[in-house]
Amino acid sequence: MYTSSILLVLLSALFHAFWNYYSKSSKDTRILFFWCGLYTGALAIVVFIVNKPIIPTPVWIYIFASAFVHLLYRLFLTQAYTVGEISFVYPITRSAPAFIPIFAFLFLNEIISFQGMFGILCVMSSIILYQQREKDINFIRFFKFLREPDALWSYATLCSVIGYSIIDKQGMSIMHTYISDNPLMYAIHYYLMENLCSQLFYAGITYVRFPKQKLLEIGKNEWKRALFIVVFSLISYSLILFVLMTEKVSYVTAIRQCSVIFVVLLGGYALKETYTKRRLLAAIIMVIGIFLITM
Repeated sequence: MYTSSILLVLLSALFHAFWNYYSKSSKDTRILFFWCGLYTGALAIVVFIVNKPIIPTPVWIYIFASAFVHLLYRLFLTQAYTVGEISFVYPITRSAPAFIPIFAFLFLNEIISFQGMFGILCVMSSIILYQQREKDINFIRFFKFLREPDALWSYATLCSVIGYSIIDKQGMSIMHTYISDNPLMYAIHYYLMENLCSQLFYAGITYVRFPKQKLLEIGKNEWKRALFIVVFSLISYSLILFVLMTEKVSYVTAIRQCSVIFVVLLGGYALKETYTKRRLLAAIIMVIGIFLITM
């Protein structure tokens, strides 16, 4: 993997951590995402009017599939942030690379190496540490903690992350076969169109779910926060899509997991969340495990 690709993925991880931090610190993440969707949609329309990009026909099916899974992702993630702490929710939602090899082993007859098995055990151990809700670690109560609302929404979000990661990798690989210049711009076009489709549905659902006065209140008081999230998420995911054109998805996903460490630090020290030292240890174990799995 090229050094430039590694640096771009790390930069993407940092931006991803910051936009999630800004999301969690909102008065209502679910409504904040409504305004983020409107801003993203407006940006996408402007870009497409000015640039008039031509997206290859075979790529559209991946854009629509990704948009649907991203809609689920937004619904699950905003609910998880509403009921849970970011230093707990975020790491679980980003543990997808540990679960993909397990599904490949069960359903595709792929072989997991000893290093891969050890990496999976590292991630599983980190998840057990994240699940602890008491001062003293109690492994016996692990399955009880799994039934907590923040855990359920976090694992639902995790499933959606696995889904759109696979879809986007295939979509960008096909896109790469059709273009010869300015691949970053095509990555941005893919992201904006997928985001536009997804956000339109999310905006409609949110408009029906919440009182109009509350929508207007969050929009008025947190418009700067919404703009930050739109810009940071655009940069973060566009960088990932750009790197995915030429690099293996497993390598990209592994390095991007460094965002877990960034988020735990932000949650613990900026938002004053609980069990920061334990969750930081779990985050480091998770990142090591995912590196072992993918490398």
